[in-house]
Amino acid sequence: MSSLLLATPSERFEQRVSKVTHDRDAVAWSRYWREGLLEDDPRGVVQELVGSNPDVIAIGPGFDIDKALDLAHTIDEQRPDIVVVLVAEPSIDLLEQALRIGAREVISPDAPPPVLRAALLRAFETAQRRRASVVAAPEAATKQRRVISMLSPKGGTGKTTISTNLALGLARRVPGEVVIVDLDLQFGDVFSALHLSPKHTFSDIVHAPALDSTALKTFLTPHPTGLYALCAPTNPADADMIGPELVQQVLELLSGEFRHVIIDTAAGFDEATLAAVALSTDLICLTSTDVPSVRNTRKSLEALNHIGFTQQHRHFIVNRADAKVGLTLGDIEETIGLKIDVAVPSSRAVPLAVNQGEPIMLSDPRHPAAVAFTDLVVRFEPEHIPEPNGKRKRRRAK
Repeated sequence: MSSLLLATPSERFEQRVSKVTHDRDAVAWSRYWREGLLEDDPRGVVQELVGSNPDVIAIGPGFDIDKALDLAHTIDEQRPDIVVVLVAEPSIDLLEQALRIGAREVISPDAPPPVLRAALLRAFETAQRRRASVVAAPEAATKQRRVISMLSPKGGTGKTTISTNLALGLARRVPGEVVIVDLDLQFGDVFSALHLSPKHTFSDIVHAPALDSTALKTFLTPHPTGLYALCAPTNPADADMIGPELVQQVLELLSGEFRHVIIDTAAGFDEATLAAVALSTDLICLTSTDVPSVRNTRKSLEALNHIGFTQQHRHFIVNRADAKVGLTLGDIEETIGLKIDVAVPSSRAVPLAVNQGEPIMLSDPRHPAAVAFTDLVVRFEPEHIPEPNGKRKRRRAK
């Protein structure tokens, strides 16, 4: 049974809640109030309120909104498993403040019964998810978070194709825990490759009044697979507004919220890309089989070594690996100085899938190129394969 605590002097609001909660909702609710409650240290007040271990605490109406915000913030810090809603006249400014301090939403004390009921039920659903995540936290804490930058010194190597297929492959294994960031801020087309219509892009973050993980999530675009995307600006000129400090802040926040952060960078090493590399745990170094691409890849790796970016784990990928252009895979390995980890074959189906906005990992998972992308996915998220006796084993990275 879900439990609701009303922290309010308002008996009228208590009566309204009693009318909108039904027996079939399996909701137990109570009201707690004493004179001078909000004059005390919020940390002590929290201990009073959480004694019955409620799932949801509704703060208000009936007292100063600033004190209500302080109390909500303290509850979020001390008991993040409890969902807080504010009962006050909503406004854009108040909603922004509420989200920043961890409150779920703002409900008008005079909201129509269906609106009040729906808001409370949403809060209970959120509370269930939070408590489930708290239970799973010890296991999740053992799982390494990865920030993976896709690097290529020149355009046309298939960087976005591989980034999006990698992100989709990871999202299918751990839905909701993968985000792809389009850091080709002038001409990025991750949104097109994933057939997305973003309401917000990276440039909108510049105008955010305050930026934390909660606010940042409002700028992400969801994909049906459970993947999230932070898309590049639609106007190339807007890229000038996005400095490396903002890029670093955004990536740090995302890496704290998602298990895998995939970064599709621009060709070469601009400031945004270097900021991403500095925060990365893994670098995917991509080349195609033409001589200029191979030479430039070698130069880019030498530049990374010279700058001091040597601690990241490197994965060497060759795209269009079976192209008959006079270079063997052995020639490429010798020139670059790295062993090839994944070789992606050429296929007309790959760009066709991109043009249709459905990457080949989704449209044809048995295609040889999709199989190669799966080998890349396995390097970061090993696949579980049933054994004949019904047990499960892990397919490990090659």
